This record gives sequence, C-alpha cells and structure tokens, in this order.
Amino acid sequence: MTAPTAADPALDGGDSRLDDGLAPRADRGRTTVADRVVERIAAAAAAEVDAATGTARRVLGVAVSSADRPRVTARVHGDEATVEIDMSVSWPAPVRQVTRRVREHVGERLVSLVGLRSARVDVHVAALPLERSPEEKRVH
Repeated sequence: MTAPTAADPALDGGDSRLDDGLAPRADRGRTTVADRVVERIAAAAAAEVDAATGTARRVLGVAVSSADRPRVTARVHGDEATVEIDMSVSWPAPVRQVTRRVREHVGERLVSLVGLRSARVDVHVAALPLERSPEEKRVH
C-alpha cells in the first residue's frame, strides 16, 4: 500500500469522474462556518488542555456560577478566525505554558475540524484557582 501523493487526482480534485454533470468549481458556491460553531469547538479544545479551566460568571465581583469550560468569543472572516478565550489556570501550573498549549491546541482543532486557520487566538487568564483533588475537603 502506498501513501497518496500530491499528483494523486483524488487529492487535487482533478478526477474527471467527480466533475461529470457538475457546475464549474468557481460557480459551485462555498461553505461558511458560523461564529458560534467556532466558539464551541474552541471552548471544547481549550478544555482538553491540562490545567485549563473555565471562569465563574461574576456580578459585582461575586461569583454567581461555575464553569467547566473556558468562555470563548469568535469571529470568522473567510477562512480565518479571531478567537478570544477567557479561562482560569489551576494553580500551581505554569501560566505561560498552559496558555501557549491552549493557543496551539485550539488552532490545530480549528484546522482539523473545520478547515479554518486561526488568524489570532487571544487568551485572557481571569483566575488562578487552587488545584484540589476531589477527595480533598476544606477545613473551616
């Protein structure tokens, strides 16, 4: 078994069997990906990185909810996306390394799942919660 090459007609779309009865490639239209789709993919990808967690929603400085996943906003422009991620990094994990891994992983997932290339992935770290094991209880 051989690996396909760039000259393989199935890879470059040159297979005439695929073009029979279809409009020319330039007239076929295009696929667009909604901003919300990119937001959900980016949030799931960021949550896959160790020590990256969500941020609690706050009202007047008081946490009113907890979040398992980072909050994400995204804008799609053609084949590029601008992504902003609000997240926490579990202490004592190194913040710079975790945020770098989040940027890289989100970019890779956007390329592999929807064919976008991320023009920019901004990461905002809102908190450094203490990492606790589930068995660990707080002493009052």
